[in-house]
Amino acid sequence: MVRLVVDSSVFISAARRTEPAYADASTFVARLRAAIESGSVSAFGPPELWLEVHVAEARLAAPRRGAPLRCGLATLSIALARPDTLFDVTSFLEDLTARMRGRRPFANATDLVYLWAAHHVGATVVTLDRGMLEYHGVVCDVTRPQHVRWP
Repeated sequence: MVRLVVDSSVFISAARRTEPAYADASTFVARLRAAIESGSVSAFGPPELWLEVHVAEARLAAPRRGAPLRCGLATLSIALARPDTLFDVTSFLEDLTARMRGRRPFANATDLVYLWAAHHVGATVVTLDRGMLEYHGVVCDVTRPQHVRWP
């Protein structure tokens, strides 16, 4: 079974036709929905996924901006991936540090949360975030929506 952690950038891009990655993101979300429903894919997300999507939807729903953004996250079966203990987090950070081998450290804690979630559940991160894509293979696979290997 394919296991995926989907970054908020994918859901937000899939909901905004003006986004450069709209076509790839919306196609991915449609395929993800079908794959989850068929039982061939399990999807996970850290709490930040719902928070980031909520903020984007609220920001774009302001009266001066037109129709609210609808990312479709609420209608997908995505399991919450969160640490049970502080040891879960510290052991991940130790592993990440050991594997960095000269790469620049993360400046964005949110990226770390997605990588932690994927590492924790044995999944691939699906993202449109260029910075996160640079960390493919450090502690988990990281890929773009159009490059996901579907079952």
